[in-house]
Amino acid sequence: MTEDEFRTELAARGYGEPRSFVFPPDADGEFHSHEFSAMVMVTEGEFRLGFEDEIRVFEAGEWCEVPAGTVHLEQAGPIGATILAGTK
Repeated sequence: MTEDEFRTELAARGYGEPRSFVFPPDADGEFHSHEFSAMVMVTEGEFRLGFEDEIRVFEAGEWCEVPAGTVHLEQAGPIGATILAGTK
């Protein structure tokens, strides 16, 4: 998916304008949840979402949704990660 396609999909699903986040190499976050849903696209590097029973790996051009209240952690691969995230 391209960045333009991602922005179009965000709008179609009712998400707000995306913000960019940069994760340093091998970033390792804590388990947490949000009061909002997020739709995320990786623009550079490798982004990992960890759940209680699995870790999903996303590379540039791939995207996912994380519903509000989902317990997860955010990690980056060895070169870090840059993502775009829209919320609702």
